[in-house]
Amino acid sequence: GTDLRRDMEPDLELDPDPDRDLDPGRDMDPFQRMLAQADINALEVCIQRQTAPCYESRLLKAAFPDIRIVHTDSLELYQRHFALFHLLYRLQERFEREGKLLHIHFMRTFLIPYPPAGRCRQYLPESGRFCEADCGGGAALCDFHNRLSEQGAVGRLSDRYFYLDPANFTALDKKTIDAFINGTWEILRNYADYRASFKVMGLPESADSDMIRKKFRRLAKRYHPDSPDALESGGAARDRFNEVNRAYRLLMRLSPVALMDASKADEGQGAENREGRITNDGR
Repeated sequence: GTDLRRDMEPDLELDPDPDRDLDPGRDMDPFQRMLAQADINALEVCIQRQTAPCYESRLLKAAFPDIRIVHTDSLELYQRHFALFHLLYRLQERFEREGKLLHIHFMRTFLIPYPPAGRCRQYLPESGRFCEADCGGGAALCDFHNRLSEQGAVGRLSDRYFYLDPANFTALDKKTIDAFINGTWEILRNYADYRASFKVMGLPESADSDMIRKKFRRLAKRYHPDSPDALESGGAARDRFNEVNRAYRLLMRLSPVALMDASKADEGQGAENREGRITNDGR
């Protein structure tokens, strides 16, 4: 594999003289030190050798051979997870230039060649295939998926830029990290319900908390038992409302992106409150 480190400045700068006997962590912040520990070439080789989607645990062991996932405390596990996904999204950019999609997901990451030009590049997770409908005119997506792409693209960008922002490596507090790790284990145990909840809401799995809340408000207003449409349809609307409500509560409790968004919002509110107290106290 090629050396991704040379493409990662200023995230990770290489010493011009690698033979010098220096502390590898010298002048590095915690995020840079974590990246310096990663075996990036082994990660790339692992991805290229996969013949089927793989779990995050396999990629963690490739990038950090010393990791013992079950015995690693939640803070370090989150930071290694963050570093891994940061590297995956950087690799995604490289593979994109080579005509390949690196599909990134904590339960099914894999590399797949894009279809030929003129065929739709919309990836369909349910089938594990691209749409490949005729696009015409050199477009990347067919008309149907072009109309649907905006909402999904927003979610994917939210996920992508969270992991590409080094500030998020230390942005979450211990409580949120514990919730994130515990939520991940619960998702693994109840993945069918987790995916079904996104389908009930009509959202991509990368949806952030704002997208989830907005969609819930629209659906709740439509199917609320006291709404005119619900009164006409009888029990069907009530059942649908309850289904949407259950899905919303599960996603807001377990969705990693929603948990991270909530943590950042709480942090911002805390800063506003502190600023307000300082202003009111005249200090």
